[in-house]
Amino acid sequence: MDPSEEKKRDNTPPKKKKSKLRVVALIILLLIAIAGGAFYFYLSSDNSSSPTADSTPDEITVTEAPAIAKDATEEVPTDSHSDVLINKDLEDSLTKIDPIPEITQEDSITEIVTEEDTPEPVTPALPVPSAEPVKTPEPKPIKKVSICDKPTLQLDDFYKHLDSQAYMADFKIGDSSEKHFTALIHKLLANPPQVTRESDDLYTILKNTAHFFRISGKDNIFMLQGILNNEKSSVEQILADYYQLITTTECDQNTYAKNIDHDALYEYACFFLNTMGGRLYLFRRDSLSRMVVTYYAILLVERANIQNNNRHGIALRPVVNMLISEMESGGSALKHSDAYLDSLYDLKEKYQ
Repeated sequence: MDPSEEKKRDNTPPKKKKSKLRVVALIILLLIAIAGGAFYFYLSSDNSSSPTADSTPDEITVTEAPAIAKDATEEVPTDSHSDVLINKDLEDSLTKIDPIPEITQEDSITEIVTEEDTPEPVTPALPVPSAEPVKTPEPKPIKKVSICDKPTLQLDDFYKHLDSQAYMADFKIGDSSEKHFTALIHKLLANPPQVTRESDDLYTILKNTAHFFRISGKDNIFMLQGILNNEKSSVEQILADYYQLITTTECDQNTYAKNIDHDALYEYACFFLNTMGGRLYLFRRDSLSRMVVTYYAILLVERANIQNNNRHGIALRPVVNMLISEMESGGSALKHSDAYLDSLYDLKEKYQ
């Protein structure tokens, strides 16, 4: 070694060498701090896209690095007091750097969920048509409501009611009430009373007066009297049902209207309206039954007039006026008195 260089090295103050090493160490530490700050900013920019307005970042930005480096290149005092200041400044700069926040599992899951695309809606699979054709149930046939149904059911109920009554058991008819009275009606229609020339002799008058007793018999007469006494409230409805079934063409084959002799019905109507025996028979009954039987007798004769079949020439005007007077004075107890009077007033106007 050159003696002059060795001498020059020996002449270098030791404190100045130590100062240069400290400057180099400080620069290295500052570079490490700048790199840590840059890494922190990189992580914070991933976690939040934009910082809030209220937050004031404490970290050292990259633009501050030249100033710090410039200060670091300046000559540092060599005394011990300057060393203390440098170490203090280094500690202060390091404390200004926030620690890197820890990323928890919840933050990572939230970030993954927000970044994932919204799942597309799942379209339900359409049912695969079966190979066998679907059998549609056959529609139930619609039952046609007939005008004959209601009166038929009401007559059925009435005869069932009779069969359940204790007083009917005393007559010992030996069959159901329906069959017994149906046979009795056909027997009476097969033997109508004499309507014309009744007053020619006393025998004809007496025969007509005892007509029902002769044809139906004593037991049936007593049974009819018992039914009229116990079933007064049903007489109106029973006669109305029979009249509707017998006079309606659609009901010709009904159980209660089948094989009915309409000419014989006309004879009985004339019997009640225009013979001494028929009028005496009605006056032996109660007033309500008498008025109802007379009303339907008038309707049967009116029906014969419409069909041009009033062969006995029964005049309806006097009997209509008589029945109107009787119903207006004592027919308020009848269930359908208003309907009866309406029909009678129409006939009165017709035959005036």
